[in-house]
Amino acid sequence: MSKRGRRHRLTAVAVVVVLGGGFAINAWMNRGSDKVHEGPVAGHLLLVSSDGRTLTLSIGWGCEKQPELVARETADEVKLSLRHTVTPGNCDGPGGIGQITTHLNAPLQARSLNDATGKPVVHFDERKLLHPAFLPENYYPYPAGRMVHLPGLDPLPTDTPAWASGYRLGTDPEQGSLIIGQILRNSTPPAGQAATVKGHPASITQSGSPSAPRSLTWSDGTYTFIVTTGAPPRLSDDELIHVAESLG
Repeated sequence: MSKRGRRHRLTAVAVVVVLGGGFAINAWMNRGSDKVHEGPVAGHLLLVSSDGRTLTLSIGWGCEKQPELVARETADEVKLSLRHTVTPGNCDGPGGIGQITTHLNAPLQARSLNDATGKPVVHFDERKLLHPAFLPENYYPYPAGRMVHLPGLDPLPTDTPAWASGYRLGTDPEQGSLIIGQILRNSTPPAGQAATVKGHPASITQSGSPSAPRSLTWSDGTYTFIVTTGAPPRLSDDELIHVAESLG
């Protein structure tokens, strides 16, 4: 790959979501000294808000400015694309991770949600997202725009609707984290310490070092749920189960 190609390639990030390999450079536009390209949204987690007006996408990026989520609306369809802006020159920045949003002029409702080629975009409907009635003391939702991730935690799949909600201890981003993943897929819990959540078989697993994330996984027959604790102080297994039992 040429030096220029390496510079414009999206950098993979080890987070809850995983990038879809990069974007094809086939239609650049000049914007001052910047070069702008619109690419697909495939390979990223996408959430449609309960009111159908806000689209939120989790993404990591490399040698470029923070991408923009672009929506083009008609009466029957909403087409999505990612606008990438690259400033010519050497890549000195580390890139970034985060959640980006765009707002529709009217609720999505029955309109199809597609990419620029007309292919359906996999997305999670926030109305289906379960929320915990119990959180450990001093745990609060991640601030808006922050990527929900933990180093060492496997990414959620992007070929089926999935989303992750994040909570942290206090206001220090380096303190305890709690992540709740929900995947539209029935599955068998992985091998691990046996547990039960709402009468469903579950397992508690931890890979790698003693400081690695620890997860409680189960399925209700429709969705697979993964409740994970990480970044010391971590939650106890009893607290993980308490959070899981309170989802509704």
